[in-house]
Amino acid sequence: MNTTDREQRITFRLNDVLFSCGTTRVFSENTSHGQSSKTWFEGSLMDKVLLPREKYIYKYRIQIPKNSALKGSFWSALIIEVEKPVKEEKLTANIDLNTKIRYAVGLITNVNQFSEVTLDFENIELVNDIEKNNFLEINLFNASRFVEGVRLSLEVYNAKGEKVLEKNSERPMVFPNMCKEFVLDIHELEKGDYECILIADSRKEFVGTNLSLSIK
Repeated sequence: MNTTDREQRITFRLNDVLFSCGTTRVFSENTSHGQSSKTWFEGSLMDKVLLPREKYIYKYRIQIPKNSALKGSFWSALIIEVEKPVKEEKLTANIDLNTKIRYAVGLITNVNQFSEVTLDFENIELVNDIEKNNFLEINLFNASRFVEGVRLSLEVYNAKGEKVLEKNSERPMVFPNMCKEFVLDIHELEKGDYECILIADSRKEFVGTNLSLSIK
């Protein structure tokens, strides 16, 4: 919907979304990957002028190829961009700042029945920042063929076996054959040695590991 009092030109185009461990996602019109659903997309990639307060319904569909061997998650993204600036701001006498809106609508298609969850902790590192706060950096690898929504849970026990801290992450998506970095803040822990249980769960299946922490 064009919520402004002037015409707005919007564009629709299709991108592939590329993920790799340790870097942010990349949207690309030219570079693809093995799990792309870009060629499955059926819709009008076009420009559209919306009148003030006009509402427009964009229709598309995903046509899955007739191939019984297909299995796993496939994805692409529909990019929607407003051509005219939605905010104009003058910073100095010579510099104007125009702000545009760009939406990326993720299109994820799961083909055939889910396989078992296969997650692995690639690296766990205790990090101390410049403010002397401790946190854990955890790289989790998704070895399955499907996108997984993964949540991490951490339980920390002191030398007496008492639980002194429990932390839970949000549940971001981890794409097939890719890793995702999680950060858990443990600044509450005092100096000392601790034993921990770290659990990753997706679709009510769990993968865990034990680790020892020494806070100095």
